[in-house]
Amino acid sequence: MRAFRHIPVLVSVGKDLEEVSPDAFVFNYTNPVTANTMAMRRHTKVKTFGLCSCSSIPRNAGYLGRILGVDGERLAIPMPAGGINHCAAILEMRFKDGTDLLPIAKERIKNPIQKWALENYGILPYCWTHWTEFFPAFCKLEEKYDGRLQGLKMKYGMHVHDMTRENERVKNWERLVEKMALGKGEEVSLDVLPKGEAIEVVEIIEAILENRNEIHVVNVPNRGAISNLPEDAIVEVSCVVGRYGIQPIHVGELPEPIAATLTNHIATQKLTVEAAVMGNRDAAYRAFLQDPQVSSKLTLEETERLLDDMLSAHAKYLPTFFKK
Repeated sequence: MRAFRHIPVLVSVGKDLEEVSPDAFVFNYTNPVTANTMAMRRHTKVKTFGLCSCSSIPRNAGYLGRILGVDGERLAIPMPAGGINHCAAILEMRFKDGTDLLPIAKERIKNPIQKWALENYGILPYCWTHWTEFFPAFCKLEEKYDGRLQGLKMKYGMHVHDMTRENERVKNWERLVEKMALGKGEEVSLDVLPKGEAIEVVEIIEAILENRNEIHVVNVPNRGAISNLPEDAIVEVSCVVGRYGIQPIHVGELPEPIAATLTNHIATQKLTVEAAVMGNRDAAYRAFLQDPQVSSKLTLEETERLLDDMLSAHAKYLPTFFKK
């Protein structure tokens, strides 16, 4: 539903940029990053890329050193990464001398989701809380549902998002923007993000302008970077960033079961983009059917009712679906 709301607006922005700034780069942090980036890539000509605060982790020697229990200075950084946004992983881990870190990671990392992926597939999820969204088996409540899902405790120490808290975050941003616009009040600081969220967009812009040829993890069209995902997918993968733009690095294949899971999600994303741009209720229904979280819990009839209820609830934000 968030994609249905955001995509028409982002495509409209892209169309405007085609006219006034056709060489512009668009960096999008707005979720769902993959569907948003796919829509702008498919329906505009602007150079659009998706970014995520998690995707800095393969470059973060300090953080990786802490979770692995080793000196971060010894790590070969950045580590190669691949997948799709919120379900990507570090694919190989080595010390600077070439020694494989995988045995150490399997022994020392205690997080249950990361440990599961390491032991079964030999990869390290770096945005592990979001990984659970891609596997229905991980999304289990530990508190009883009694008419309100928001805020309930889940397995693995997580909680369902609570919109009361999320709305307060929005209000804080609105207050910050108002102060900046009016020039009122105390000095405005942009240093307001949680310390664990690394925002790399400035480094990426500088890398392009200064031809640094740095490696960053960016959401880009696949085009063979990950061999066993669709060519036209938007993948989160290691890229070289310099004056020639953002070029994905060929990282090879993902473990086949992970690739199969992601291919299903990519099919859902394609249907979501089609539905959002066209305002097509039938495509939206097919997207709901394709989504593993929906298909694992609801009957066909329940899925259709859910879609219609959600479209109705969001109607004022969905002009493509409800054309006058």
